[in-house]
Amino acid sequence: MIRAALAVGLAIGVGLAAGACVDTNLQLIGAARPSRPAGCNVEVIEKGQPAFEFTDVAVANISCARNRDRCLAELRKQACAVGADALYGFSERTESMYIHMTVTFAARN
Repeated sequence: MIRAALAVGLAIGVGLAAGACVDTNLQLIGAARPSRPAGCNVEVIEKGQPAFEFTDVAVANISCARNRDRCLAELRKQACAVGADALYGFSERTESMYIHMTVTFAARN
């Protein structure tokens, strides 16, 4: 019984550690905008700017362990929360096992 409890506790701890490998620092620009629904469509523009008229609403610095897709998923989630329609202006570097990005969040005018 004790072994089973320890095994479950260890599995939960490993799962939490794996999910906690994203560190985000988001700074709003200008007045806050209404949030968009969770899972909203967010355009990811790796090079250049949005093809629509926009206003910058936030800038984020994000670091993820080993997995760029995890960074992008978190950025999309944050974009919906701050009312953004697109992510652009990517600056990215890798350091050891971490991926560091700086990204601008844009909302349609």
